[in-house]
Amino acid sequence: MLARRVVPMLSLLTTLGVWPLLVACDAGSETPLNAGASGASIGTTGGSASVSGTSNGGNGGVASGTAGGSNAGGAVSDSLAAKYVGFFPIGAAVGDVHITTQQDILVRDFNHLTCENAMKIADIHPTEETYNWAEADRVADFARQHGMKLTGHTLLWHRQAPEWMFAGVTAGDAATLDLLKNRLKAHIEAMVNRYADVVDNWDVVNEAISDTADKQYRDGAEGSKWFELFGSEEYIYWAFQFAKDALEAKAPGSSVGKLYYNEYVATVKADKMLKLLAWLKDDKGLTIDGVGFQSHENMTWPSVVDLQTAIDKFRAAGYKVKISELDVTVYSDYSTGPFVPQPAVTYTPDLAERQAKRFADLFTLYRKNKDVLTSVTFWGVSDDQTWLDNEPVPARNDFPLLYDDQHQPKPARAAIMNF
Repeated sequence: MLARRVVPMLSLLTTLGVWPLLVACDAGSETPLNAGASGASIGTTGGSASVSGTSNGGNGGVASGTAGGSNAGGAVSDSLAAKYVGFFPIGAAVGDVHITTQQDILVRDFNHLTCENAMKIADIHPTEETYNWAEADRVADFARQHGMKLTGHTLLWHRQAPEWMFAGVTAGDAATLDLLKNRLKAHIEAMVNRYADVVDNWDVVNEAISDTADKQYRDGAEGSKWFELFGSEEYIYWAFQFAKDALEAKAPGSSVGKLYYNEYVATVKADKMLKLLAWLKDDKGLTIDGVGFQSHENMTWPSVVDLQTAIDKFRAAGYKVKISELDVTVYSDYSTGPFVPQPAVTYTPDLAERQAKRFADLFTLYRKNKDVLTSVTFWGVSDDQTWLDNEPVPARNDFPLLYDDQHQPKPARAAIMNF
C-alpha cells in the first residue's frame, strides 16, 4: 500500500471503547483505521501508487537476531509455504519491485501472491478504451511460472476508481446508472477473462462498510462515488453478480469458492459485514464464499480473543475467512484516542523479540482455525518496501514484515516456523 490519507474513525471507536492505529490496503489511497484498545493499524487493498513506501534507514542488524527459534539469523534453506502446506497457502502482496529484487524469497517462502496495486481499476484500466496490463501480467506470469496462485485485488473499491467510470452518470437516473453498470460489467469481465486461470479468489468489493458506528455503508460523505450515484448499496450486489456471471461463463461451477468481500478492522466491523452478506443472500439471492480480514495489526491489538470471536461469527454463518493484508506495525499512534504520532524508534533486539512473539501468537490462532482460513497473505515481503514507512507519519521507518531492509530473515519468521 502506498501513501494514503488517514481517515478518523473516532465515532465508531468511541462507541466501541477502542481506538485505531492504522490500516493498510493498497497504495496511494485513503488509509482507513483499525481500532484497538491500544491502537491498531489499518491498510487497504486499494490505492494509486505502484509501490508502497520505502523505509528510511536500516534495521540495525537486529532483524536477524535469535528470537523465535533456531532459524533466526541463520541461513534460510527451508520454506514457509512448505511448513504451512497442511494449513493454508502463504501469500505476499507484490509488484514489479518484489519480483525483480526478491525472487529468491518469493519462490522459497510463498505459494500465493496478490498484486499490491497493479490490479486496481485506476492502475490497470486508466481510460475506458485502454488497459495497462503490463505490471499485473508480470506478476501473474511469475505466479504461473512458479506454480503459485493469485488473489484478484480488487474489482471494486471506492478509492483508485478512475473518473471515466463515473463520467456522465447522474444519481437517480436509471439510464445513466445502466451506463455505469455496463462499464463495471465490462471491466470485471475483462479482468476475469485475462486472469481466471491463475486467480483462485477475487476481492470483488473492498471496504464498503462505514467507519461511523451508527451507519452501515460507506456513502458519498465517506468518499464512495459508487454509493452516491446508486443511492444505496445496490452496486455491491452488481459487482458480485457480474463477477459470478463472468466466472460461470468460462465454466459452470467455476465461481465456487472465489468470491470474497475484503475489509479492515474486521473485529470491529464483523456484525456489519455479516449484515451485508445476509442482505446479498436473503434479499438478492446471491451467496458469496468468504471475507478478507485485512489484518494490519499492531503489537497488542486486536487481541487473539477478539480475532477468534470474529472468526467464529463467520464460521457459524457458513463463510470462509482469509487473512488478506497482514503486517504488524511497531507503533501505536492512537493508543490514547486522538492521533498522536509516536517518534521514530530503533529496531532493537528487544523490539524484534516482542514482535516475533506477536507474530507467533497470531499464527497459533491461524493454525487453530485452519478449517475456515483459506490463506494468510502478508502485505509485502521486507521492511524496505512497506506502506507503513509513509503512513500515518511520512518518512518514519517501520518494521512490520518478516524480512528486514537488507532482505534478511527477522526473528518473526523463525517464530512462525517453529511450532
